[in-house]
Amino acid sequence: MKSPSLLSRKIYVSCTLFVTALLSLFAGISAAKEADLSGATGGISLEVYSRLSPIEINTIHSWEIVLSDANGPISGATLEIVGGMPEHNHGMPTQPQITEELAPGRYLLEGVRFHMPGLWRMTASISTTKTQGRPPSVVVIDFTL
Repeated sequence: MKSPSLLSRKIYVSCTLFVTALLSLFAGISAAKEADLSGATGGISLEVYSRLSPIEINTIHSWEIVLSDANGPISGATLEIVGGMPEHNHGMPTQPQITEELAPGRYLLEGVRFHMPGLWRMTASISTTKTQGRPPSVVVIDFTL
């Protein structure tokens, strides 16, 4: 029996590498986490990825906030985020703060805590270099715990 030719072995190795690359790509796509919460306004998209999943009552945790527009991630933004229960007319028991920009357009919000179940409203005021001199863009996200 003849051994495979050099060309056959090259084709086999190339096909194997191609299939491996495709499988890695599809594995990455399926492993990508969907945002826990999201909202948009005026072309700005805001996504929330909670570091505590599922979100629990009376547990302080952090969120990663992802800001983007049609041009991609929004870096160097100023965010102010407040929350409360509109049906109870009170705020959060903590005052979460953006502590750093982890990567372009990805911000760390620390000190998030919800103290009771029900309807919650988070309001993000966003100022960017593009919106200097204008009122901040506001994204409102309602959700129930």
